[in-house]
Amino acid sequence: MRLGLGLGGLGLDANGLIEQAKTYGVTGLLMDVSEVRKQPIADWRRQLADNGLEVVQVGAWALNPLRPTAETERIARDALAAAAEIGARRIILGGGTKNPNHSFCGHPDNFSDAAIFEAASNLKPLAQEAEAAGLLVTLEIHFATVLCDWDACRKLIEAVESPAVKLNLDAANMIRYEHYWHSSDYVRAGVEDLGALIETCHAKDVVMHDALHLHIDECPAGEGCLNYADIIQLVDAHLPPDTYMVVEHTPLDKLPAAMAYIKNCAAEAGVTIV
Repeated sequence: MRLGLGLGGLGLDANGLIEQAKTYGVTGLLMDVSEVRKQPIADWRRQLADNGLEVVQVGAWALNPLRPTAETERIARDALAAAAEIGARRIILGGGTKNPNHSFCGHPDNFSDAAIFEAASNLKPLAQEAEAAGLLVTLEIHFATVLCDWDACRKLIEAVESPAVKLNLDAANMIRYEHYWHSSDYVRAGVEDLGALIETCHAKDVVMHDALHLHIDECPAGEGCLNYADIIQLVDAHLPPDTYMVVEHTPLDKLPAAMAYIKNCAAEAGVTIV
């Protein structure tokens, strides 16, 4: 397993991103295309090479495959171009939602075969461009989007009909109330079912609060219900040994504990971080 780090939204410049990567011994960075475009690609390539780093994924989250616009499609194409220029193999975006306010929030029309086939149809041109460029489009799964469960994930990938489209396993994104106390069982079912359709993984967590209605919040890895020793063992058993686990959505003050937790879980699972 390889270890990556995503620090988007924390306001770090290139030097800050690379210093954090060096601090925690990761080999890859997750960066939105807007971050990549903040400095010349030649500067990025030099800094990455000097520090033994690569870009794991270039984010194109602006594109919502169930509500595409000319501008968000342009951003996704630019993410492909930026990935090719910086030496990344993949871009990443969500599977799609009908929600007009947020590309990872729910809508009643998300959970149908019609939504799956609509998202697949809208993704096909991007998939063709990626395939021609020798790149991959990774789709980030989430229970509130069209990629709402393992069956929907498989259906969408198969409907796109391109080897250039794969899944990004973000276990935290898939946890509903009924999975919370048995999260490893649910994640195991997904990894065993989807197998080679999974290209990369993200590491964060979710925590449920005691309240008079449902309150589940995202949190850093190690602070919620997910057992990453189990998840890492599953990834090692079913995916290539160079598969990336990217720690993300973690404030800087909580990053030391989250990174230590993931490394300890890898050791517990008997998996080497390469």
